[in-house]
Amino acid sequence: MIFFFNQVRSIFTALHTPTQQIQLSRRAFFQFLGYLGSCVVISLAAQSKYVE
Repeated sequence: MIFFFNQVRSIFTALHTPTQQIQLSRRAFFQFLGYLGSCVVISLAAQSKYVE
């Protein structure tokens, strides 16, 4: 399984410049934060609905 991830990483590295890698990594990170934030908001909204 680790070999698979190493292969994917090497393909990604071969296709993108270091600057592109940084930009893609930051974009993915902030999209992940947005996803987690939306999960928290939805969870809080669901909890407040059932509390009342």
